[in-house]
Amino acid sequence: MGERTVDAITFVITFLIISANAALICIYSGFDHETQSFKNILITIFIVLFFQLTIADPIKFIIISIDKACWPEPMPRERPLKKKDSKDNDRIEFLKQRLQSFKFQLLITERYRNTALNESYKQIAQDLFLFFKFFFVLFFLLLSTRNELTYHNNQNLRELLTNNHSDYMGINHVVHLNQIFDFVESSLVDTFNYYKTEDRIYSWVHSEQTKMIGVVRLRQLRFLFEDYDFRDPQFDDKLYMPGWALPYRRLHYEDKYWRIYDPWKPINGRHDFVDSVVMNFNHDGKLHYYPELEGYVSLLAVTKANSMKILDYLTEYTWLNYNTSAIFMDFSLFNMDANIISICTLRLEQTPYGSVIPDVDCDSIDMLLELDQESYTNLLVKLIYIIVVVQFSQALFITLWYDRSKIRSMWIKMDLIIFALNFLVIVCVILQSALLSSMSKRLEGSNKLDFVDFRRPARLNALNNILYGFLICITTLRIWKILQFSNLFKIFTRTLYLAWKPLAITGIIIFITLMSFSIVAATINGNNSENFVRPFQSIISLMCFSFGFTSEITPDELFHGGKYLGIFLYAMMGFVLSILLTNVFMTLINDYFTTARATRDAAVKNQISFFQFMRVEYYDFCNFFLNIFRPRKVYKRNNRTVAENIELLLSKNKAEPLSIKYRVGRTLFMGFNAGKEEQRVKDEETQQLEYRERIEHMKTVQLILNTQMEIMERLLFTDKDDNFQKSVDLEKKA
Repeated sequence: MGERTVDAITFVITFLIISANAALICIYSGFDHETQSFKNILITIFIVLFFQLTIADPIKFIIISIDKACWPEPMPRERPLKKKDSKDNDRIEFLKQRLQSFKFQLLITERYRNTALNESYKQIAQDLFLFFKFFFVLFFLLLSTRNELTYHNNQNLRELLTNNHSDYMGINHVVHLNQIFDFVESSLVDTFNYYKTEDRIYSWVHSEQTKMIGVVRLRQLRFLFEDYDFRDPQFDDKLYMPGWALPYRRLHYEDKYWRIYDPWKPINGRHDFVDSVVMNFNHDGKLHYYPELEGYVSLLAVTKANSMKILDYLTEYTWLNYNTSAIFMDFSLFNMDANIISICTLRLEQTPYGSVIPDVDCDSIDMLLELDQESYTNLLVKLIYIIVVVQFSQALFITLWYDRSKIRSMWIKMDLIIFALNFLVIVCVILQSALLSSMSKRLEGSNKLDFVDFRRPARLNALNNILYGFLICITTLRIWKILQFSNLFKIFTRTLYLAWKPLAITGIIIFITLMSFSIVAATINGNNSENFVRPFQSIISLMCFSFGFTSEITPDELFHGGKYLGIFLYAMMGFVLSILLTNVFMTLINDYFTTARATRDAAVKNQISFFQFMRVEYYDFCNFFLNIFRPRKVYKRNNRTVAENIELLLSKNKAEPLSIKYRVGRTLFMGFNAGKEEQRVKDEETQQLEYRERIEHMKTVQLILNTQMEIMERLLFTDKDDNFQKSVDLEKKA
């Protein structure tokens, strides 16, 4: 038996032993677990493998490298001469290997021996496999983690809290500061205590499966001065007594009874480190930007009676007055059927004219799922994503380890950004899960006056979505670089390189035109249209209108400066921005595309394409699929010998040359332009290259035939000792 047969038998025996032992362990050692236990086992196995790949293996290789560096092995002795009848020195085995190498030499012609080009194609193939695998795994991860119910949940909550209904009033109908407590009583107290029975005390009037988590938090921001400064407002952060009385006095029973002094104490400085990092943002209001970690807070109770006492107390001591800038109503809802937590923030801004501007903001996140509730598909996708990220990180750091100068490359810097974004995504997911878990435990022991704040995991969820978006964008750009082997991508890249100055100038012209039109529209129509109140908002509105998004802007919004001026602005936006400048931009791109294509066609290179390289590099793999899908050619004798068929074919070619049939068929198939392609004269370099390849091909075929003849000679006319047999033995064999 040959070595391959022995190796195959050894592999089969080893595989059978391992499979039998694994089957016996699964049957007799209690692998028939519950779903949660089985998933815990899978997670544990993955954690162990992940620890081995990321921590244990590097430590092992560091120890081995130190050992090899400090205590090198002695020089190996010379190997003893092998026996004469050894299989390694068998002439037939050597000839078979040589025959296989000659067959591959037929594929590797002169143009396939460009070492620099082959190394480039090999790197492209590795990057193509790595990044496409990473991109598709990331795509499936996003599909598995997206929940379409959150959109419908947000839309439903905005509708219920914004408009009036038969049982309560909507926030859009609050027009004065004095109506705020009536709205709180009607929409946030009565509706969540709709059922009076003991087992339905938390039900909502519009949804029995939706429960309020904790209590409602009222937070107001107050101006430090009574001047309503719109340029740089300063918010109050002083300590007050009830009724906003000064000076502030600390009483000995302040912490022992009901928190009657909390609504008069600022929350500045009472937040922890997590809040200072995650919740340190400003609300974008209609009038001002309102900080989240400032203001005065009052908490309602769970029951209606206690909540009404708190509202009466705040009303009696004028907790809301003329100095109030904005009031926020924060609460969290939990939908048990959809397993969704909704974080609601209702905002009312007081204007200098006595009215209020309402706003409703709802954000939904998925509640933390246990392992037995997580589907196997989601678990599998997440595990594959982590494995692919580890492979990507390993390939990146190996590249930098062996060639540190590559860090100057822009693409390697982009790979480092992708690695950092993946790391941040994993950290955000872990922190969000930890925060949700801690909030759930806190919810179990919370009392009647605790405000359970789920906005921190909601903020991390929003940050995670932003990181996903940037990660997909940068990965797509990185794949763009890999696809540069294609002529189409080369043309486009060349076009951008040639046209970056004209494109930049055209973009600056478009930007200046947009700025001028937006300032004009904001100056003339800003006092009468919401779309032109602020200059930045005016720019966005004009860009949307110029590119065809006309559902939000109507011509009437531009007519506040007069009919004719409005028609002029409307026509200028519709013609100059959307037609003239955009067409100039596209025409410029088209001209440079033509130039880049002509440059590419002029520079003809005698080199292989990427797909030709892949066809030779992965010859066995490609042949496997080609043999499956490609029909096998069968020789049809037609009751004639091979010599007769060849003679018949030669006689037909004399009557009608093959070149004429080829040209006629090519003309009919590709059109009359095919004749022009045939008339194109090849340059001398290409002709010399093709001539050398034909000569090399013929020599290789000769070597293959000689090797096959020698193998046949040794199989037929030699014995096992490599000696020619006698004539008697030859006659017997014949």
